[in-house]
Amino acid sequence: MEKNESTRGWWGAIWPYGLIVATFVADRLAKRWMADFFAAHGDTRLNAWVTLRETYNRGVAFGWFPGVGVVVGWLSVLVLAAALFYLWRTPRALWVERLGLALFVGGAAGNLWDRITTGEVLDFVQLRLRVGIFNVADVCINLGVIVLLLGMLWEQIKETRRRKTEGGQAAEN
Repeated sequence: MEKNESTRGWWGAIWPYGLIVATFVADRLAKRWMADFFAAHGDTRLNAWVTLRETYNRGVAFGWFPGVGVVVGWLSVLVLAAALFYLWRTPRALWVERLGLALFVGGAAGNLWDRITTGEVLDFVQLRLRVGIFNVADVCINLGVIVLLLGMLWEQIKETRRRKTEGGQAAEN
């Protein structure tokens, strides 16, 4: 395997964990800032597409199943543990998958922190598209899943091409 900057040395080992911390901190700071903003200004329409709206989510994504906070909390712990284990086991060369996992874990940790400390998650961005109200952690979770899936798809495409190339070379011999 050819080494590149994403797989070399200590940086190749720890950058996803640094991204987890950065994502978690960004989510915490955004929620803190928005809580202070709402206390001073209330809900605010920024433009025709975006409204800042203070909403507390006690359920799962999009506010579904409110009142299952303990179940969601434990499920979140299990999913986070599984994602961290998968990240730890993912080879450094699969940097796209590691990027997706790091974004997912950082965002999930931010929302889990809220559930543990307050029993609810502050959501505050509402788009005109009516896709729900969300926060920085939610964006990182969704972006992380998309990046992870794209990374997995890319690896499958590369493997398929490699097998075709090997198959073609074997047929020529």
